[in-house]
Amino acid sequence: MVKITKEHWMVILLVLVVFGARMYFVFQEENLSYDAYYSLRQAEHIKQSGVPLFKDDLSYSGRTFITPPLFYYALAGVSFVFPLDIAAKLLPSIGFALLVLVIYLISKHITKNKVASFIAAFFSGFVPILFTTLNQVSVLSLSLPLIFLLSYTFLRIEEKGFATLSIVLSVILLLIHTSLFILLLAFLMYFLIITLEKHKILVKEAEVSLFLLFLALWFYILLYRKAFFTHGISFIWQNIPAHLLSNYFTELSFISVIYAVGLIPLLLGVYAVYHVFFKTRNKAASLYISFALISFIMLWFKLIPFKIGLLFLSMNLIILSAYAIKMLRISMSKAKISYLSKVGTALIIILFIITALTPFLSTLHPKTPPSQDIDALEWLKTNVKDDSVVLGRVEEGFLINYAAEKKNVADSNFLFMDNINQRYEDVNHLYTLRLKSEAVRLINKYEIDYIFLSTNTMDALHTDSLFYADKDCFETIYDKDAVIYEFKGCKIE
Repeated sequence: MVKITKEHWMVILLVLVVFGARMYFVFQEENLSYDAYYSLRQAEHIKQSGVPLFKDDLSYSGRTFITPPLFYYALAGVSFVFPLDIAAKLLPSIGFALLVLVIYLISKHITKNKVASFIAAFFSGFVPILFTTLNQVSVLSLSLPLIFLLSYTFLRIEEKGFATLSIVLSVILLLIHTSLFILLLAFLMYFLIITLEKHKILVKEAEVSLFLLFLALWFYILLYRKAFFTHGISFIWQNIPAHLLSNYFTELSFISVIYAVGLIPLLLGVYAVYHVFFKTRNKAASLYISFALISFIMLWFKLIPFKIGLLFLSMNLIILSAYAIKMLRISMSKAKISYLSKVGTALIIILFIITALTPFLSTLHPKTPPSQDIDALEWLKTNVKDDSVVLGRVEEGFLINYAAEKKNVADSNFLFMDNINQRYEDVNHLYTLRLKSEAVRLINKYEIDYIFLSTNTMDALHTDSLFYADKDCFETIYDKDAVIYEFKGCKIE
């Protein structure tokens, strides 16, 4: 029987504190983020039919979804115990809280130091970038802890059962998110680094890595082959409209990394890289240097969405910071001043809190739809025909599908959509056009029945009405903060 020590209780307490903090902040917002409503629809469909929503009559007024489904099964499973809106807040909070435990296990394995490992776990629970996922029902809440748990099993691959566990975790990850590829690329970088450092590559490390790489390639080629043949190389960028690419794949800057990760984990992580390369050549730490380098390279070349890349980079820097803290504590203990090591450790924690506080607070106000907008869409649900097409801004597409149960013109899943740049521009123009003839042409082109002018759109465009919506062609059927126009079907010659 495993004895629960003070160390175990401390880690459990930290996990519970992180979970409690996330739940507190999540419930400060009544609604979820805009894209979260896609996850809710998938979970609801699984509960009703047992299978994910692959053919959707509402998104883009009819399209195909291709996505690894396991996260949505997990969400559907939790929703059998809790209401779906509660489950959508609970499951991601559990996943990100358990990430703290995984980071602790990895740090402990690398450093063999309880204090350094606990500090790294504390960093991972309150790093600013992690709280940008509040109210998002993020797939990363499962994939991130599982990917780092897979890296931990890889460190212990020679021990009994860990090779099998690595394969099991990989299969699970294949069914959750494509970010497994980042770790597999990190394995290849790791082999290169340890070869240069004249470490021996273990047979099991090579065998498991190659097996997982070919398994992932085979699975994702089967899953995404149609998307690749449809979009070609732009498949890597998810067929995102050109105007939105800068938001999804932002330029990497030193300031953005500091803001996301925090100054202290960044400095400690960089120091650890220097120490491993030029002094100790720690093999286990080299894996997370490789992981951090791959994350950085993919961010630099815009091969990965900005937030996902920063999440991976931050966790790797935090793991490396545990190694740096251990080295600093050893150096301070050599000074033969008994309290110096404790003072230095306390100073690191205080500096982390001070430097991370401002970016942390800025993440606590996620962009969520106002209740007035949801009320308007729920009114549409019960007061217009089921097969109606509702125009909303791209970010509101999934919300229209979920709250109004009506067809949208566009949403933020762009795969398989032809002429996506033109469609995106047309949707935006329909909110800013002054020329009635052009607006009617576009409305007829997309067979739009209703136009949803949300309070968020009003704020963004500094308007409270559409310029061209006169009484000849349009009727205002809802006007309670948000506005809904019905297109009466006139044509402009």
